[in-house]
Amino acid sequence: MSLLVRETLQQLPAVILPRLIQMFGNTTPLMLTDIRQHAHSGNLLAMSQAAHKLKGSCISLGAEHMADICKTLQHKGEIGDTSNINTLIAELEAIYPQTLQALEQAT
Repeated sequence: MSLLVRETLQQLPAVILPRLIQMFGNTTPLMLTDIRQHAHSGNLLAMSQAAHKLKGSCISLGAEHMADICKTLQHKGEIGDTSNINTLIAELEAIYPQTLQALEQAT
């Protein structure tokens, strides 16, 4: 799976794209922390909500791989399924820097 859907980026106004990417870079680390903390504390509903929020940001910028992981985490949180949550969160945290770099290079 690719990190980005370039067509999504091409549909965004070029004049605001750098600002959107900057906002993504500034807000995503906190959202990742929220997801991890909620998962560790066992508050799966809050984890689900945090994953949903990050998923929206990812979808809007075409960050397909991150969005898919967030979707899975959101679903797991909603149904109370703790299996593989830590692995998914680790994967999400690992691909975030690569995704941000790909976004920055796409502008």
